[in-house]
Amino acid sequence: MLDLPKIPPEKEKYIISRAWENCDDLHTQPYVAVFKYEDDKCQFEMCLTAQEADIYQNARTQYEKIKRSHPDPQVQKHWKAQKFLSLHEHFDEQIRKYYSLRDMDKSALQQTIEYCQLQIQYVPVAIRAFRDDPFIDKLPEHVGYRYLIKIWEEQRRYKESLYLAKLAWEEGWQGNWEEWIIRLKEKIKLSGGDSFV
Repeated sequence: MLDLPKIPPEKEKYIISRAWENCDDLHTQPYVAVFKYEDDKCQFEMCLTAQEADIYQNARTQYEKIKRSHPDPQVQKHWKAQKFLSLHEHFDEQIRKYYSLRDMDKSALQQTIEYCQLQIQYVPVAIRAFRDDPFIDKLPEHVGYRYLIKIWEEQRRYKESLYLAKLAWEEGWQGNWEEWIIRLKEKIKLSGGDSFV
């Protein structure tokens, strides 16, 4: 029998492109750093604004302090997960902030949508971090999915909303996804479309 080297499975690769990312003018370039995450199954890359880079760096510094000073490996694993979850939580805060301003500021709704999409794109990292945290037993609610589904439903974008609701449910995020799926299928049917998404 031949002793052949094992071929490692191909990693899922996520490279997130953001608006203005490829801008040549450094004065309008809003990104100052690139966030990179890699494990044995996933490779993820995304540009960060100064605020996002600062949030991640602070969480990373906190993790390094805990790693040096705390002997409990469970606590260390928790803070390692929090390092990655800091960005997920930041997107969460931005979604809530801009959504609350949508009636007073016309650009706030678009900002909400952009942060929802960004948090959804960050899912591969967030899921891994939540599952690696020994103090978290299940995925929490995902604000990005919930708000974007709600916004798109209000805009009568039922098929896109249905797709996101199914995705959130399949990924295991907490929420009343089954109820939303039923309601969205009914709205698609009433609007004359088919609900096979």
